[in-house]
Amino acid sequence: MKVILPFVKKDEFKDGKRIFETEDRSVDIDNTLVSQMRWEANFPEIAARESIVDYAMRLKGESGENVSVLISKLKVLFCFFKLDVDFVSFLKMFDFSQREYVEGLIEKISEAFNAIFEGAAEKN
Repeated sequence: MKVILPFVKKDEFKDGKRIFETEDRSVDIDNTLVSQMRWEANFPEIAARESIVDYAMRLKGESGENVSVLISKLKVLFCFFKLDVDFVSFLKMFDFSQREYVEGLIEKISEAFNAIFEGAAEKN
């Protein structure tokens, strides 16, 4: 299964002006137990208290407009995605300075959560 997120393609200053470009990229979702293993390896303090699924279900209804909620949701997605980067590098793939971009990102994150958990429900 795949989801599409708006990743930053270019963000630089040239001649005193900011050049900012994004691109929608398709990312594979891994709904296997490997996502739980990534969760435990990357976020051991949280994983000691709850599984990735329990954490995600708690966050699912939260508003993504709160930056801490947005980052928490990105933690979940990071563990469900098949990527070869660490979490800090993953966060650097997104921009939080432009309202329009962030609003679109929040919408895509909600869609990704729905895809992950609808897919998981269909498997059971």
